[in-house]
Amino acid sequence: MALKIEKRLHPRILVDWPVVVVTPQRYIGGETNNVSLGGAFIRCVSNPGAGEPLRIVFKAPSRERFLLFTAVVVWSNQYEQIHELFSTETGIRFTSFIGDSRLYLSQVISEHGVIEHDKEFSAD
Repeated sequence: MALKIEKRLHPRILVDWPVVVVTPQRYIGGETNNVSLGGAFIRCVSNPGAGEPLRIVFKAPSRERFLLFTAVVVWSNQYEQIHELFSTETGIRFTSFIGDSRLYLSQVISEHGVIEHDKEFSAD
């Protein structure tokens, strides 16, 4: 059995947070499945597109204000669901944090149990 080399730099946690991906052309709704200080794994109703700068808006349930980031797409897979409806799984890497988003996210991650690296996909 070959050993899998872990490339992630940051621990991540499982979450179920609403997300809005803002591209230069549109807004895309979805949900965040896991997040770290380096990036996140999100499911969207459409593909945000690679190569474009993105604004990411998370709504953590225990926080009144939104978490805001800029990011880039690292990978993306599109899946057909029911009756030709599609969803896209996307790994994003944060390029900057807006306001106190990094501090808040760091606190949330330190309070939760970190998930195993090989059980879910992420972008960092």
